Order: sequence, then C-alpha cells, then structure tokens
Amino acid sequence: MQFVHIADNHLGYRQYNLDERERDIYRAFEECIEKIIEIKPDFVVHSGDLFEHSEPSVNALYTAMEGFKKLKEHGIQIYMIHGNHDKPKRDFKKSPFTVLKSVLGDYFRTFTKKKYHIFEKGNKEVFIGGNDFTSKSNVDRLQETYRLIEAASKDYRDRILLFHQSIYSYSNLPTYEIQLEDLPRGFKYYAGGHIHQRMLRGVGEGYLAYSGSTEIYTYDEYEDYEKNGKGFYLVDISGEGCDVEKIDIRCRDFVVERAITDEESFKRFLEKLNSKKEPVVVCSVLRELAEKLERVLKSKKTLYNRITYLDKVSEEEILEISHMDVEEVFREFLKRRNYDVDFVYGIYSQVVKGGNLHKYLEDYLRNF
Repeated sequence: MQFVHIADNHLGYRQYNLDERERDIYRAFEECIEKIIEIKPDFVVHSGDLFEHSEPSVNALYTAMEGFKKLKEHGIQIYMIHGNHDKPKRDFKKSPFTVLKSVLGDYFRTFTKKKYHIFEKGNKEVFIGGNDFTSKSNVDRLQETYRLIEAASKDYRDRILLFHQSIYSYSNLPTYEIQLEDLPRGFKYYAGGHIHQRMLRGVGEGYLAYSGSTEIYTYDEYEDYEKNGKGFYLVDISGEGCDVEKIDIRCRDFVVERAITDEESFKRFLEKLNSKKEPVVVCSVLRELAEKLERVLKSKKTLYNRITYLDKVSEEEILEISHMDVEEVFREFLKRRNYDVDFVYGIYSQVVKGGNLHKYLEDYLRNF
C-alpha cells in the first residue's frame, strides 16, 4: 500500500507581484497532480497551506478543484488539514475547503471536526489522524487533541499523523509551536507541513517528514532546492515499516549571489547566470562593479532582477527597488520571518479604513 505526502502549495502566491510567478505556483501543483496520477497511490495526505490566502482567488481555487477532480476520477482519496494560510481569520468566514468538499464529496476528507479517518483497502486498515494548524497560545488544546488521537489509534498497526506545525529543533524557523514529545506516540509516519525545506528523520519506529513546498516561496529556499529538490514524498507501508521516496518536480530557476565584490565572485555569478533559463536574479554587488553587472543583465533574459548595491566605504547595503514597491518589500520581510502577512495587513486595513479593529482581533484570537 502506498500514499503520497504533499504540502505547502500556496496556490495564489504572487512573488514580487508577478503574473509569471503566480503561474509557476500553479504549474508546480499541476505537475505534482500529473505525477501522482502516474504513480497511482492508494491515497494522498496533504499537510496544509494548499492556498496562500484563506479567501483564495478564482484562479487559485479553480486550479485546486481541477487538480483534485483528476485525482477523484482516478479513484484517489485526499486527506487534508488546514495550514495557517488556509484557516479563515474571522468567525463568519467559511473555509475554502467547503467548496472543494462540495465538488469532491467523500473523496475529500478534512479534520476540523473529526480528528481521524480510517482508510480501508481489502483487509488492510490505515488510521489517519490530523489537526489543523494551532498557534502556540493554544498548544494545550492541541496536546489534548493529540492524546485523544493516540488513544483512538492504539488498535491499528498502520498509523499516520498529519500536522502543520513548527517543531522545536526540527525547524529552521525562528519560532515553534510544539516539541517532539507533544506528538502522539507510536505512529508509523508523521506527515508535516509548514516547513518549506524537505526533511526526513527517524522517530521511534517510524519517520517524521516535512515534504516541503512545491515551488520556491522565498529566494533563500533555492539553495535547499538545488540540494534536496522539491515535490512530494511517496510512502510505501506494505511491510512492517515504511519506505519513503522523493518525487521531484522542476521549479523556477534562481541566481542568488550574496556578495559580488571582486572578479572571482563576478565570474562565479556569470557561470550561474548562464546555466539558468529565465531566472529570478537576487544579488548584492559592489558599486564599482554595478555598471558591469547591469550590462550583463541587459543582455540576458531574466524574469526579475533584485539588486542590492554595496558601498565600498561604509559597506552599507542600499536596496534597489526597481520593479518592486514598498509593500512587496514589507511582505517578503514578513514571509521570511514566518509572520502572518494576512493578519498584519488585516490590522492595517482596519485602522486605515476605520473598521472595527477590536472585533477583528477578537475573531482572530478566538480562531487561533
């Protein structure tokens, strides 16, 4: 028996506010769907952040619906939890998952009310537990849910847990919500979302895995992409243990060079640039080399250039905001530090437009 573990598609994300980057996000998701259909697993588990926003655009919702309809047509069940980007921030807002449920029916299972499902095939049963993203302030409630899931799962040999949390010492993020010992014990596979870099580690007799995002979300993910790839995990639980295989997809090329300060680093940058197809370029360059760099970039087809100029005397970095507005700079700043961009801009909107800030904060804290 095999299943696919996937997460963090962030459908609707527009890096640098570019149509092309939004299309890259959709293309990556669609490639994953096609590969899943080729593999023909028994089911798919999705560990959250299918969407970039809890009120996704028409394009984002349509892409998800069409992809999942294809899985349904091939008899592939989907089990999914809400990530922090998927969860509505206001009480009266419905989850975008309600639309998917109305189209997919019983082929689409969530964990908002029922915390576990049993997948059956022949004489084999698989226990699939899960809980939506929970903030650190509500970890007590999450721990109680995990205890209930552990108790309900004890009679099953094959147990999978879906979670969308950052785990202390298992994350490159500056914040975390839970620790390893908070997870229910005895599971064969812990299917994580929220961390965009791939990770696979042995835990007890099973594995703890982050399948990672399916496209480059921030430019500093590119180094890990070149090393570990992006896509999803294929997990085989036919035997006593489980075998995990990486299934890779192709992402947008990036050229990231943090300090072009001499001829050697300039040559290294050129080698990277010439090996990529229409890349996003993010680099810092000494001012005396800036004109040379700009001539090179004019002669090479790139999708987007973000250049930081380094002053030789002060070594201060001054951001060149060509093709980028202040809002986009701020959004990337928040994303790289794992802040909730929608929440921050929600506060901004309530203040500027004279909305009910108190009600907005009250609804947010109640949901999280």
